[in-house]
Amino acid sequence: MWKVNCPVSLVAGLLAMLFTVPSLSMANECLPPFDNVKHQYIVGYGNMHYEPAITSTSVGFEPGVPVWVDGFRRGWLTRTSHANHIKVTDLGVIPLVGGRFNGVLIAMPANMLKSMDRQQKRTCRVLVNPRQLTPMNNEEMPKDSQFWLYQTQNKYHDRPAGSYPIVMSDVDEFLTGCIEQSERFGLKSFAQECVATTWNWSSHWVNDRLHPLKVKPAQIRRQQVDVLLGSLEGNLYEQIRAE
Repeated sequence: MWKVNCPVSLVAGLLAMLFTVPSLSMANECLPPFDNVKHQYIVGYGNMHYEPAITSTSVGFEPGVPVWVDGFRRGWLTRTSHANHIKVTDLGVIPLVGGRFNGVLIAMPANMLKSMDRQQKRTCRVLVNPRQLTPMNNEEMPKDSQFWLYQTQNKYHDRPAGSYPIVMSDVDEFLTGCIEQSERFGLKSFAQECVATTWNWSSHWVNDRLHPLKVKPAQIRRQQVDVLLGSLEGNLYEQIRAE
């Protein structure tokens, strides 16, 4: 039998590599490294349109350019369980050839981007090609920058259902933010596009306005939100509103 004399320190180092490399690889797949030299931007597409929601996370809020985002679909498609055991279907984004939705580029310093990463439980940060982003106004795309989008992980991707409904508190927050950005950029159609380019509006939808599930619900634009939702096909919102 061959006997190999190997220093203990070398063996320990090899074992450390054996057990740590896979975990690092898995982490990088969902939260890939970014270029510290370039400016970093997040594509906001949901509650990141709503300024108080971002401010409360201590991440900061610097909306830059309203954009069309190609190659992805936004919809009610992220199954989530909150700390109070309430199950809902949140907004999310998945890749889709021919897909398009409107969003906002948000400047994100590197340290803040890492903070955002720590908050993500059901999404992965993916790099968006600048050619997939088209300004909706006369602004120019930022130069020397990387653009990221938080994409729903496959295992959490599904349609709304009775046990995982859409919640009106989330809808109000999303569309209130869209109205705010519409006014900020002087784009009358921005808020309308938020409704039109969002998929999976469903009858599995709970109206919690009287007893909000969120501590600080966004209800200051209720009438404007109601007008936007009136464009949904089949009088869907009228059925929800009557609850």
